[in-house]
Amino acid sequence: MPGAPLSRWTMSYFAVALACLLSGLALMGFGFGYPSADAGAPDTLVLVHLIAIGWLGLLFLGALLQFAPVLAAAAPRCAWVAAPALLMLVLGLLLLLTGFLSLGGRLEINLHVLPLGGLLLFLGFGAQIVSIAATLWARQECDPPGRLVLLGLVALAATAGLGLTFSTLLSGVFIPDWAEAFLAYGLTAHAFSGLVGWMTLTAIGVSYRLFSMFMLAQEKSRFGRLLSVLAFAGLMCLWGGAVADGLLPPLQPFAFFAATLLFSLALACYLADLVAMTRARRRKALELNTLAGLAAVLHLPAGLVLILLSQTITTTAPLLEAGVYSLAMGWLSGLGLAQLYKIVPFLTWLEAYGPVMGRSAVPRVQDLVRERRARMHFALYHVAVIAGGLCLLLGPDFWFRLAAWAQFATVAGLGLEFFRARRLSYAPEPVRLPSGAVRPHLVTANPN
Repeated sequence: MPGAPLSRWTMSYFAVALACLLSGLALMGFGFGYPSADAGAPDTLVLVHLIAIGWLGLLFLGALLQFAPVLAAAAPRCAWVAAPALLMLVLGLLLLLTGFLSLGGRLEINLHVLPLGGLLLFLGFGAQIVSIAATLWARQECDPPGRLVLLGLVALAATAGLGLTFSTLLSGVFIPDWAEAFLAYGLTAHAFSGLVGWMTLTAIGVSYRLFSMFMLAQEKSRFGRLLSVLAFAGLMCLWGGAVADGLLPPLQPFAFFAATLLFSLALACYLADLVAMTRARRRKALELNTLAGLAAVLHLPAGLVLILLSQTITTTAPLLEAGVYSLAMGWLSGLGLAQLYKIVPFLTWLEAYGPVMGRSAVPRVQDLVRERRARMHFALYHVAVIAGGLCLLLGPDFWFRLAAWAQFATVAGLGLEFFRARRLSYAPEPVRLPSGAVRPHLVTANPN
């Protein structure tokens, strides 16, 4: 990005993340995990962690490798940890998934792989937290996007720590007297620390900068400070509920409801800033990545409303599960895919043509993609996510699986577009590789 060096490993994180997303969608299509199995079944845990860690976790870390220096206007700190952290995260995820499969009786492997996988994930995330936080702290005055990312990193640390604890308990290595009570509410705190605290707050923080950049709008965060305060209070309620479960059990249900309400108010602040930014933009005709990103934002209030309803009304409908699905597949995955559609060609353009800028004719960033093809993929993806959410609420498992395969097809189509952009396939032949230009590697970058 402007003013920041190219990260060598960003594309590697993106490539592994996309492979995990396609694997998760294929498992959904085959009926593996929820809703074909219980929400807490080992098969569902495999699916959830494949999407949460493999897809969204690696996607966000890969993006922050490039964007943290932009947010801080400073050089990256401890950038060397990116490769070993990726290795630890991938190996830790594989061990964790193997442990869940063994827990469900699909494999016969010692359950000690669970805490080992949890430890590797904790170390991998911890290394990246230190690197990214140190980069952001280099800026003397942290703006709202930077504060939200830092808060997201705190939530990531809590999520990884809780995950390591749970993997140890589930393996039977350590079973204290409080294990059963802790698992009952702690799993909720673990899940929402990751989904709302780490991923959503980080996505909001980064999207402030991305939307302003791609819409040519001044980055105005009128409610940014209030948003940070509300989000922090929401996390305190969420984590406080785990403590209340052991000290003051009657307060535990109210803690989760209060956390959801505070996050909903923080969302209202974000949407207000986003509307103001959209109205003040100088680019009237929005590019596809921005339109697709704004479409993803619409899933955010829908997901939080469903989660709030699950806490306030009595119904047999899986409102909580549908809300989580809307946040994970509609909001976070939709936004991630939308921004990848711009980030991949943009970074590819900088890598390929940065060495010859001003000395030779080069293609535009827009010449590395074909929006007409991708527009259909994004439209079908969001239709499939909405259909999948409705199927979760109404019950037809077959149609949910069909919606998952539709999502798989659209993500595969977008992945092919990312591949073509990376290989400069759409660049006009006369200026595709002028003298001195660099042909990018597929999953690593050559920093200029």
